[in-house]
Amino acid sequence: MVIGRYLLVLSFLLVGCNENKHDEKSVPTGKGKIYGKLNERKIPCRLVTVERNEDMNAWQCIFDHPKSEVHDVVTVGEHYMCPNMIYCDKR
Repeated sequence: MVIGRYLLVLSFLLVGCNENKHDEKSVPTGKGKIYGKLNERKIPCRLVTVERNEDMNAWQCIFDHPKSEVHDVVTVGEHYMCPNMIYCDKR
């Protein structure tokens, strides 16, 4: 019984004294390519049509890009999930 208490105290000290040093590079800062300044999207694009994609068993929302002939496409699970307007990429 005494040995069990010593093992319990010893394991508690070993786990309690373990310092977890976090790498500063792995902490998200919000300044990445997705949400940060590198990927600001301020050009509004309106919904043109919704098409069924049989290959992926999903729906594609087609948006008209005002500065390009190529449309932007967003894939969603159901046809009613398409927003009427999104912010497109800069071209």
